[in-house]
Amino acid sequence: MAPAPSSDPPGPTGAASPTPVPDAAEAAIQAVTARLATQAVEGSSKKRKKTGDGDDSAVADASGYRDYGRAFLRLGDPFTPLEEIIQHGIFVETTEEIDLPVMNEAAREQHDRMSASWEILWRLIGPAFRTEMILLHKQRKLRRRVCTVINGGMVGSRGEDANTFKKHVIQYLHEDTTVAVEPVLNPATKIDRGWYPATQETYDAIENGSIRITADDFPRFLYKPDAVYNPLDVEEGILEGYLMIQMAKCNLQGPASALKPAGSHRGSRGNAAKMGAHAMTGRLVAYEAYQLYFSLSGIDAWKQIDQYFDYKKFYWNIMDLFAGGNNVHVLERFNQEVFGDKAGLVDPADVGAPGCDNEESDMVRLKAQRAAKRIRLEAEAAAAATAATAAATAAASTPVDPAPSAIILAPSS
Repeated sequence: MAPAPSSDPPGPTGAASPTPVPDAAEAAIQAVTARLATQAVEGSSKKRKKTGDGDDSAVADASGYRDYGRAFLRLGDPFTPLEEIIQHGIFVETTEEIDLPVMNEAAREQHDRMSASWEILWRLIGPAFRTEMILLHKQRKLRRRVCTVINGGMVGSRGEDANTFKKHVIQYLHEDTTVAVEPVLNPATKIDRGWYPATQETYDAIENGSIRITADDFPRFLYKPDAVYNPLDVEEGILEGYLMIQMAKCNLQGPASALKPAGSHRGSRGNAAKMGAHAMTGRLVAYEAYQLYFSLSGIDAWKQIDQYFDYKKFYWNIMDLFAGGNNVHVLERFNQEVFGDKAGLVDPADVGAPGCDNEESDMVRLKAQRAAKRIRLEAEAAAAATAATAAATAAASTPVDPAPSAIILAPSS
């Protein structure tokens, strides 16, 4: 009789036990942790080339969190904390139904902006990032580490771009660049920059606060040189100023491209190529606008609020100019000047390409669809209520007489 099989675990010569397979959340933790460790080692050994022009010198295929931060600063959201964007994304992705109709206008606007920022972020980094962040919904510390690295890239690029604007903007103050700027300005400092009003009286009023310049006031450089301000249509000619175009070319394609023909760039080393931007978006135009405003101001150290002027609000005010599909001609002109084609360098059918502002048109479409759906549901509910009321009224006013019903329902003989 054969001995009964032992219930003891196999010894050294027995078959090895299979390695436990981690669940999805544990696998995400391991993957993100390993990626952070690898990028920390690579980051400490990689020396960045100093160009002096504020161009990114990271590898062209931005493969690290920090490199993606450089792109997200310009293409995504330069002001909202990353942790808030990711937390919002997790909420949107994991909540079965969000009661949007009960939100007030400000809350709905903030929700839509955050949702668009989240989508830009995960599409920029890749679908795996989206999945990992959702799986790490309980790992706040690990998510915070990821945000810290991404934010490092954002902070670095903000400073580099600010330096580019500060250094080169004085070359383009006149539309005719052969005209000398008087008095001569020092490109290395901003001490001689700031307000330049028509009269000393206006300057004094700005300085003492009796005239407050806020983010709701559009600066002169947004308009063409010969534009006449129309208080009845402040949008007329906005974002068509030559200084906006010159600095966008300078920052995205390189300083040497600013005064060259449309679409000129210095090979593949421009910031646009490095971050995968093939077309201008509302957010990218807004980013260029606030950096330009900052370069003309008299403050050296970056801060979001300068007296009464809030750069974050100014950024979103510029973004709002493109809401609802407005000012498409502005994007086309920027595309023509920066990329050499009014459609940019991306196929219109390529909806997933980084830098393509599809999230705006989708959001507009989504808003319209939801509004139409709400109207339809409200109309259906109102019609049903009216029908129910009419039926109840008719039933209450009709005498109960079973005989006619019996006659109607009775089969014919």
